[in-house]
Amino acid sequence: MKWAIGTYRSMLGRTAAGCIAAAVVTLPASAQFNIGDRFANAIEAMHSGIDSIWPDDLKLDGVTARVGFGIGFTPDYVGSDDYRLRVLPVIDIRYKERWRLNGSLLTYAAVHEGPWQAGPLVSLAFGRSENRNQVLGGLREIESTLEAGAFARYQTKSGVVSLDYRHALGNGLGGSFRFTVGHGIYKSGNFVTIVGARARWLSGKAMQRNFGLTPQDSQNSEFGLPAFAASSGISEVSANVIAAYRLNDRVRLLSLLSVGHLLGDAENSPLVQGENGSPVQVIFGVGLTTQF
Repeated sequence: MKWAIGTYRSMLGRTAAGCIAAAVVTLPASAQFNIGDRFANAIEAMHSGIDSIWPDDLKLDGVTARVGFGIGFTPDYVGSDDYRLRVLPVIDIRYKERWRLNGSLLTYAAVHEGPWQAGPLVSLAFGRSENRNQVLGGLREIESTLEAGAFARYQTKSGVVSLDYRHALGNGLGGSFRFTVGHGIYKSGNFVTIVGARARWLSGKAMQRNFGLTPQDSQNSEFGLPAFAASSGISEVSANVIAAYRLNDRVRLLSLLSVGHLLGDAENSPLVQGENGSPVQVIFGVGLTTQF
């Protein structure tokens, strides 16, 4: 595995609805934010874990927030064996018990009964630029786009189970399901540890756009990749370990280790099977957050 230092998400989103929606819509379609989809998903997972072990951290009388930044080693693209050090803002903003912006994921809990929450969501799906890695040279870029869908979550003081569906509004990216489960396993004073697992299912369009190559892609590939038709299925499963330390009433130090494995046509893609690819995807990151 080659490690190259250059320029994690749901174990992390949430501004008031109108402001957030406006901010997301005005982002350029090609925005990359120097992160990848797995890192954003790992950040989401990190925040879900923190909710489980410190559920009363954020008071929900009005607008509350947890902000900070994280840095971590993450693959150049999903399926790559080349890694970079990336920087990511950590954002968790909530309004009462309904609205929540978690990184790039905005949710509204239309149903909130005891440990159950469910409602619509809007998310920003980050793209994949051609210059991110030499393997992608000549291939069509995937531009960032909005996703719309719905979520359901069951959360206790020590664990969380969630399922969401997201459908891309552009790029022919189709839809995806994400299933997350997490539980606190150790707590001593200000130190806690959580473990979790995630799985993602991609529709045929989503699998083809992320892992397939059309004949034109193959013809234009600077790396000589062959054409590949990908179909729907579970694209990845991952295990996450999160450790957090409460420095004081407001500041938290976080760390994450996520190990994932691509499956099905995602694993069989030429982007993954080549000498610069790997079905094993690792993320390691640390972060610092403060709340107000």
